[in-house]
Amino acid sequence: MDAMLLELASSVFCDIICDVVHQYALGPFDAYINYIRNMPYQEQTLHNLGKESPQIVEILHKLQEDPRCNRLPLKSFLSLPFQRITRLKILMENIQKKAVPRSDCEASALRALTEISRLLEACNWQVGRMKQMEEIVQIANKIEFACKALALVSSSRWLVKQGDLVQILLKENMFGQRKLCPVLLFLFNDLLLVATRKGLDRFVVHDYVHRSLIEVTEGKDLEEELEGCELDRIFRLVLLHNHQSATSQLLLQTNSEAEKDSWMQLLGGRRDGQDTVYEEWDCPQVRCIEVYSGQQQGELSLQLGDMINVMQKTSEGFLEGRRVQDGQRGWFSAACVVEITNEHVQRRHLRQRYHVLQTATRLLKQRSGGLELSTTKCFK
Repeated sequence: MDAMLLELASSVFCDIICDVVHQYALGPFDAYINYIRNMPYQEQTLHNLGKESPQIVEILHKLQEDPRCNRLPLKSFLSLPFQRITRLKILMENIQKKAVPRSDCEASALRALTEISRLLEACNWQVGRMKQMEEIVQIANKIEFACKALALVSSSRWLVKQGDLVQILLKENMFGQRKLCPVLLFLFNDLLLVATRKGLDRFVVHDYVHRSLIEVTEGKDLEEELEGCELDRIFRLVLLHNHQSATSQLLLQTNSEAEKDSWMQLLGGRRDGQDTVYEEWDCPQVRCIEVYSGQQQGELSLQLGDMINVMQKTSEGFLEGRRVQDGQRGWFSAACVVEITNEHVQRRHLRQRYHVLQTATRLLKQRSGGLELSTTKCFK
């Protein structure tokens, strides 16, 4: 802030304050993002030190009693960097409002406000990502695998929903009753874990599947005989390609119809169609076979051999994607690229194969009343 102080010393109006904010928001202020991302760890470390060492608490109390601290705790000083950025945004907003319309002052305030807002968004996003990472690390420390283990912690993975449900076995016992087994679902942005509880705060994972390889069916649409069951709280969950590379299914019951609807919306959220939006964890990938020069804002220029992850397709023949090499995102013509085989394509083929088999099974049932999907046993 030396530039601001020098300007204030020369003129109380500080005409270039917006330009100074804009200049620093483009460069040195990025250090704030790293600082704010680690703020939760600072606070946790301070909390742990206070619990472990009464002497540290005493020293902090003495420091905070100093008049220069204005009776503020250390936490207040740790959060000051972020508070200053928010205050700069408010300052830029006020300058823009009070500036003469279409003046140089208004234009410079708008430029500074745009960059400060970008910086704040990045800070908030980083804080959110750190909280998500903390959450997934805590889950990973509480689970064990009864099946083939996988690396759960990843910077690109986060928890979407978890919850307790009941699995219903179709086969009845000698008293005409169906066995009910408690299960716990962990739904991440790219993965589903099927687990059971082990004690108060431990879990055992029995199965898992990529999120794009899930099919769900409403209870009322099932062909199974479910007399006596509350169909509005039941849905069938099919794992098309689980940890054993097999297809299995679970008949699940929730505590309420609203909870069932919530699970079905999340588990069956994938959409196939002419105009399709993809998630970055499950998207097609293309290679440029013809140079494409973007002519308008938002278009992505491509060179031969560029690899692009496709985020969106339209029926007009345009794709939106992110170039693998540098992360640049934009629109381009589908005629300039060719799709390559990746995990997304393989999973798409698995879904298509499943639907074909389902159709064939229904036809066979109509003729002979025969085939069924393999059903996962009740987890213990």
